[in-house]
Amino acid sequence: MRNLLEVEYDKIFSPKTMAGLKGKTAASLKQMVGNKSLMQTLMKSQEVLDEIVDAEEGYRDELEMVAAQMVTDAYPIIGYANIKIDAKIVGMGDMNIQPGDGELSIDEMPETEETEKAKRRIINGITQGASIRGAFGFMLFKEYLDAINPALVEKYNEILKMVFGIYDDENAIAMMLAALAQGQKMQGGESEMEYDEENEQFVIKAKAICFPMLVHEIVKGLYEIVGTEGFGADKEKNQAIIGAVDKLSNEPKDLQLGKFIYDAVSKIYNESNIDDARVRELFFAEVYKLNDMEFIPFIENAINDELTNSQKQFASNTMKDIERDLKKDDTGLSGLD
Repeated sequence: MRNLLEVEYDKIFSPKTMAGLKGKTAASLKQMVGNKSLMQTLMKSQEVLDEIVDAEEGYRDELEMVAAQMVTDAYPIIGYANIKIDAKIVGMGDMNIQPGDGELSIDEMPETEETEKAKRRIINGITQGASIRGAFGFMLFKEYLDAINPALVEKYNEILKMVFGIYDDENAIAMMLAALAQGQKMQGGESEMEYDEENEQFVIKAKAICFPMLVHEIVKGLYEIVGTEGFGADKEKNQAIIGAVDKLSNEPKDLQLGKFIYDAVSKIYNESNIDDARVRELFFAEVYKLNDMEFIPFIENAINDELTNSQKQFASNTMKDIERDLKKDDTGLSGLD
């Protein structure tokens, strides 16, 4: 891989891969936003959001439970791994989940390889991409949502297309980065994952201003848990990588390109003969465990639909092994790692 001067996607991936991703971005912009200008999209999204917030008034508690149940149903790994979901619909002034303790100052951070940072950037992109794709799963509860307000499902679809569609617009990203540089925040939600030592379980804490954004944040929290498999054993180095890569200024591009990176890896599972959705997230975890020099070529070849025979064999064998271990566990047999 070429020398990385900074952890940007066009420094990580080849020109061919970036051209393919940008082509998908252009098509996505058209599909998600249509012919609306950036200003029209921003104005319309605020209008629809206000309508959603008004329609959800009085139903927030129910919608919080539905969001948690919906993600649990769509991602059975949550129940299998006993992951707890703490989800809240809140106002704009009720954000800012506090980060955990143990962060290092810049002076204390150890040296990290550029490939380690690149790997983390890709995993962050996949996390954002998974959460975008997962946010549209509200159709699973269409009948329930229609009972609350028959206009909600259409409005949810509309708001998600506009909110995430604008990330396919380079002008919108430039505007967001300028706003971030001035200290402005444009949060529709936030999430974090933590490990509860007392109860020995992961907890996803998610907050958002409306139901579909809450679903988005819960899925993001799940994939943040999966993303921990990309770290090594050195906790200080892991924190240094997070400090170097996990920046608000990186999120717009992660949201823009991450959905296509997620699609590429998810496609490998979708095209397998395995019919156990738990395997999907566990397969992502195994891909994240690849060493840096194997991980990046695997992702790049997946994006370009050019996996080598050995990479295909790795994917197939890994998913079969996961499925076999899950069946052992389901039947109470020993031997599950």
